[in-house]
Amino acid sequence: MLKTFFCLFISIVLSSTLQAQSLQVLIKKFDQSIDSLNQLHEFNGNILLAKNGKVLYEKSIGFTDSSTNNHLSSSSAFNLASISKTFTSSLILMYVQEGKLKIDDKVSDYINSFPYKNITIRHLLNHTHGMIEYFDWIKDTLKINDTIDNQKLLALIAQYKPALISVPGQKFSYCNTGYAMLSLVLESISGMPYAELLKIKITQPLGLNHTYVQTVKMPFSPESRVYGIKYQQGKWNTFDLTSLDEVVGDGNIYSTLGDLLKWDQALRNGQVLQQKTLDQAYTAVVVKEKPKMAYGFGWIINEPGKKVSHSGSWNGFKNNFVRDLQNGYTLISLSNGTAGKSSWLIHQQFEKAIDKLTN
Repeated sequence: MLKTFFCLFISIVLSSTLQAQSLQVLIKKFDQSIDSLNQLHEFNGNILLAKNGKVLYEKSIGFTDSSTNNHLSSSSAFNLASISKTFTSSLILMYVQEGKLKIDDKVSDYINSFPYKNITIRHLLNHTHGMIEYFDWIKDTLKINDTIDNQKLLALIAQYKPALISVPGQKFSYCNTGYAMLSLVLESISGMPYAELLKIKITQPLGLNHTYVQTVKMPFSPESRVYGIKYQQGKWNTFDLTSLDEVVGDGNIYSTLGDLLKWDQALRNGQVLQQKTLDQAYTAVVVKEKPKMAYGFGWIINEPGKKVSHSGSWNGFKNNFVRDLQNGYTLISLSNGTAGKSSWLIHQQFEKAIDKLTN
């Protein structure tokens, strides 16, 4: 009953935000909604709104893990889950700019044991490769519970060569397998592990000091690391990395609000990629069967030429990274408490309300 009351309250607050007369009023109402969700154990995390790199609103609410009373702060680093794909795609495109690979090169040119000879780098970037989702295949079909990394995943694909669900290039189907393969392409080109490549080409040059790869078998974690949690039976419980979390490229990059804002600004300011390359990344794939989601190279295309984003969801984590390319707004939400639909709806309503103010 209490939860129903709060959800009703939140819906009323959000409906009024759409008519907000100023950004300050909008932010205040959004802040009240986040507090209410936190009381319901529906949101535990960090949120930031910025315009042209200037922070307009920032909030940390909740705990870093289930076993301590350590509070989240602006330096807390969350598992980005699929937002990690924005880094992987950018690394690939950096090598394209350097002339070390081409978008339409075959993946097998860089990974000898890769069995699908018609799949290209482009297909991996925009999820039109047609491969099956490795999560389900390994757990449900092969029934493997051992820890899997990228090389083991590749070996399994080469051994079993699971049937493609569609002809490469003809159908969009969001799938993590492609980005796991992209990390191997990057390692083949660079001659170094993905985590080291990320550091050398992105995090160190841009000063992303709290952005790093963290996998399940790493013996140590930085102090900034946040752990996945889930509220059940009246308390927060650990809900974190699994045996599949040795795979990189599709996820397992950790970062903070501040570092993601730096990442956003570096992309906008041409520090990472040339504008003509970004234009390609922000262009939705065109396929015969129209997908529900418009996707480019590592980015969801919300509005062509105006807004791009990426979400990330994994054990204990739900995140969203929205970038208004036209008006300069950046909205980031990082949560280490597996929340219900309420927090996502609030985030979406807040985003829509900002759009209403700028249009």
